[in-house]
Order: sequence, then structure tokens, then C-alpha cells
Amino acid sequence: MKNDINLCLMGLLTLISFNSFSQNDDFVKPNFPRTATQWQALTEHDIEYAYAQTAANHPGMYDSDNPNFPTLLEDAKQHALTLAKQVKTPQGYEAAIAHFNTILQDGHAGAVAVLPTKFKLPRRWPRFSAVWRGDSLRVYYSEHANVNKGDKIIRCNNTHIKTLMRETLFNFHGEVDQPGHWWNQGWRLLIDDGNPFLPKIKNCDFVNANGTTYSVILKWSVRPKSVSKQLKYAYNGDELPIGLGWPSENIAWIAMPTFSPDELQIADYQTLLDDLAKQRGKLLNAKTVVLDLRHNQGGSSFWSLKVAEQLWGEHIVNQKQAQYGRNTQVWWRASDENTNYVESLKVLLKEQPQMYDMVDKVSAGMTLSLEKDAIFYVEEKPALAQEEVVAKSDFNNNVVVIVPGQCASACLDAIDTFKLFPNTVLLGAPSSSDSTYMEVRLVDTPSGLTKVIIPNKVYVNRPRGNGAYYKPDIPFNKLEWTTDALLARIKKR
Repeated sequence: MKNDINLCLMGLLTLISFNSFSQNDDFVKPNFPRTATQWQALTEHDIEYAYAQTAANHPGMYDSDNPNFPTLLEDAKQHALTLAKQVKTPQGYEAAIAHFNTILQDGHAGAVAVLPTKFKLPRRWPRFSAVWRGDSLRVYYSEHANVNKGDKIIRCNNTHIKTLMRETLFNFHGEVDQPGHWWNQGWRLLIDDGNPFLPKIKNCDFVNANGTTYSVILKWSVRPKSVSKQLKYAYNGDELPIGLGWPSENIAWIAMPTFSPDELQIADYQTLLDDLAKQRGKLLNAKTVVLDLRHNQGGSSFWSLKVAEQLWGEHIVNQKQAQYGRNTQVWWRASDENTNYVESLKVLLKEQPQMYDMVDKVSAGMTLSLEKDAIFYVEEKPALAQEEVVAKSDFNNNVVVIVPGQCASACLDAIDTFKLFPNTVLLGAPSSSDSTYMEVRLVDTPSGLTKVIIPNKVYVNRPRGNGAYYKPDIPFNKLEWTTDALLARIKKR
């Protein structure tokens, strides 16, 4: 039960954090910068503020397993401040903040600019759009007379495409050493949102389906709004609603596009769990059960755990998880602001006694640690039951987990659980990765134009290491990631 409460709390914290992003367009601060000099000064100020907040509150500052974090944070500040001296526009501001973020190479550290719509420039394109698949950048959609869907882009500006992406795109987006981030971020190379620090791409070389190489001089223009409809499936293919379906007689398909469900989606999850229970007999006779994580951006691990319990059995899943995490500890960074934040959650949870009690215990522990000048509050682990042999599940069907490149956080937790069982294989892209820093809160800079990413705790001795990601057992590098395309591949197993 305590584990379930922890997972629900993670979802709550995630929801609070993500909701704070969505408030930006309605949030109006007076005295926004109006001149190049003002934008430069604000950029420097917000970078310094992001650094100070991180240094004061981030568990990485005192993490013995990551001793280079303080040096890396200082490097991020200095590199971003160097860029800030050249900032003249909102787009320069956004880019400098992004550079601060990418130097840290950690999705749970850094800062993100949240500029109001009025500061954004119309997106420009060279009349075609690209996606990363496998080890290449490919054309997904084209309105260019000489460029065709599926063609590989091998060079731009006379530079090999991988080198160009490393030297440009990954200075401002994603983590260059994470294969999943190439899938997740590659499309950005051939769009222009006004970043003044990126070179203009003037020409590209392509290889078509026949192996013929050709070159195109690029002409950039504002991308029509109608293009968005054409790119609907470019990211992860079609998005299925949460639920259980049977697209083929012997293949069950469980769609889990989010672990941060809204009220209606929570009801969908309850229906899914009910359907899994009612149809378990049919599931046991299925040739393959597909667990579809396309479009999933994380949230609470509670939902994937409950799905796993319905498939493999609650007791068996809990036994496996207890063994998997038996050496893991949770250390909460007991700074003033982190402690005040956790204490404030009690107001939100006063109608949920079990979760309230857990948060109250963490808050009390952090407060006591703060009073003793202790850096961390180390969460007490419940005593483990005497080691027992894990029972075997009667669910031995082929399980295929569809993994998209952006899969991180609770999406990775889902894979951790599913891969505890030998009948599970991964199909798709390399996943993204997590640091061991969790329970993120977002702190506004005084300008309101940037949010600083502050995790409140660190996992110690987590089996999946800092920066570790999953490689697919069955790579799926096709251009189209639609349900039909994936189903066709799964049927070939």
C-alpha cells in the first residue's frame, strides 16, 4: 500500500508541475523588456537566478554518486552567461536559457523558458519536414517539388548530418548521448523558430529510394498552419485512447498514451483495469499482448503498476518489485524551500488521509533534518518480509512493449516493471533516460519568463542507473509509426 501511495504522490507532483507550464499565456507581467539592452540584462539575471535556485535546492549539489554536478552547474552558468552577452531578442533569451539547460544534460535539472505567445515568431521551414528514424534523418512530409517523403537527408551546409546535429541542434535541445533524444529532437534541425545562435541551413544533400544522391538549395518561408495536420502522425503515429482492444483475433492491444491522466482519462484507466480483469481468460489465450506507450510523457507509475498486476498477478508483481528495489533508498534534499514546498502539499491532500500521512511524515523528517543542519532526510524503508521464492505467473504470453524515443520518467518505470518478466520484449526506438533526481517542482524566475527545474529527492542505489536507457529488442525504424504499421510488424513475430 505504501508503494501505491508513493506512486500517487509522484503523479500529483507531476500534475502540479506540468500545470504550471500551461498557465503562461494567461500570466502577464508588467515591464517586459523592450530593447536589446533590456533583453540582455534580463537573460543574465534569470540565468544567475536559475543557478542560485539550483545550487541552494538541488540534491545533486551533495550527491556523492554524482560529484561533478556542482562543477557542471557552474559550467552551465558560465556558458549561458557568455551567450547572454549576445542576446538582443526574446528568441536569444530563450536560446540562452536552453543552452544552460543542455549543458547540464539532465531532464531533472536546469531551466526552461516559457515565453508568452506574443514573443514567438512564426515557425519557418524549407517546405519539407523531417524525423529521425534509426540512424538517419528522413523526410516525413514535403511540399517541395524536388524532395520526396522517405528520402534520407545525409548532409546540410556541406556537413554530415550527425555532425551538424551535434554542433548545432544539441547545443539547445535534448541530450546528445541519448539515442532516444535523436528520435525525439531530430525534427528540429529543419525548422526555424528564430534562434539567433543557430546557422542558417542553406543547402542539403539527399538520397532517394533508388539510392540516387541529389542536392537542393533551401528557400525558407513561414510554415502554413495546414502543415500541422500533415504532421499529426510524425511524432509517434496515431494516438489511441486509454483502453484494451483486439485489432487481430489473437492480439490484445493495451494503449497507455499518458500516465498523467485527467479526470476523464482516470475513468478510462478504471475501465481498462476492469476490462483486464473481466477478459483475463481471453488474455491468457492470446498469442501476443501489446503494451502501447506511444505518446507517453510520464506522470505516475501507479497506472502501469496496476496494469502489470492485472496481467501477471498482484502478489507476483509486488514480490518482483520488492526484490528489484530492495537496496534503493530515497533521500530528500532538506533545504528551506524544498521543505516548505513539501509542507504546502499537505493542504492539497487534506481530504486524502493515506497520502496526507505519507507527506506529513516526509515533511516532518525534512523539517527535523533542517533543524539539525543535515543535508538530507533519508526516508525510512519498511522492513522487508523474509525472503521467499517468487511464485510463477500463469501469464506467459508474448508481451510486446512499444517504446517511443521520448519515453522517460514514469514511462521508464513502466518498462522497469514489465521487463521484470522474461516474456516481455521491447519494440520501437531507444527510450530516453532519467537521472536519479525526482519529485520535480518548478520555480518561476522573477521575470516570469523562465521556470527553474528543482527535484526534491534523489534515489540512491536505484537498479536503473543515472542516465541509463532501454534499447529495443526489436528496432522499428520505419517512417510510419501508425498502429497498422506496428501491428503488421508484430504479426511477423
